[in-house]
Amino acid sequence: MPHPIFRLLPLAALFLAFTACRPDPVIPPTIPPPPPPPDTTAATGVLRLTVLPEWEGQSLQTFTEYQNFMNYRTTVELLKMYFGDVRAIAGGDTAMVKDVDLFDLGTGTVVKHWTIEEGVWAKLRAGLGVPAGLNYEDPAEYGPGHPLSVSNGTHWSWSSGYRYVMFEGRYDPDPSSTAQLITAYSIHPGMEPSYIEFELLPAQGITITAGDTTDVTVRVAVDRFFHSVDHQIDLATENTAHGMNVPLQLKLVENIAASFSTE
Repeated sequence: MPHPIFRLLPLAALFLAFTACRPDPVIPPTIPPPPPPPDTTAATGVLRLTVLPEWEGQSLQTFTEYQNFMNYRTTVELLKMYFGDVRAIAGGDTAMVKDVDLFDLGTGTVVKHWTIEEGVWAKLRAGLGVPAGLNYEDPAEYGPGHPLSVSNGTHWSWSSGYRYVMFEGRYDPDPSSTAQLITAYSIHPGMEPSYIEFELLPAQGITITAGDTTDVTVRVAVDRFFHSVDHQIDLATENTAHGMNVPLQLKLVENIAASFSTE
């Protein structure tokens, strides 16, 4: 009778054959964890933008009689305007500053505080008006204090959006008259054809330092709203525009853009 150990040999041989045919276990490669996302939070400072409405170099006084370039007796009784899509520019670099802001210059000097990325910027570029992407927003969605709030009285209707500029007052073509001014002018540019871009270029540029405030002053020569190198507005015949009188609207917005001086 075979020794018991010899009876185990066939089983051992079978086990060795089975294990010899099994593939080596696959060990997945070690995948390093992804690197943390880069820090895209740019250091920022504050631009304090002071906008001064003036008439012939003096602070504008609403409801005060002036003489315009045609010697018409003239008052300014309402002046509001939007700056839209405000960007800081330096060579090929651009930084978004403000999507839209409202300047009620009929109340006097307006000061805005805008956050800007740190750097040395050559200029600001903006549109005079409300950008197309915001112009047809529902004003009821914005609370009091927001530039697009219905409480500002700048919204026209669901179809025509916002008034980009509201410029109103009274006039008399007779410079020697002492009668009360009665005849009104009301020019409200709006809708895409009246949206133009302009630039504000301080002589020394705009240096923004993280955590600090930089001052820029913009003087608005309201007396120049009626005339520029390219356009003249005769209130006797050009005194009303509410979205439809595009030639007069364009005259006004281009004269306004030319009236800005930056310090």
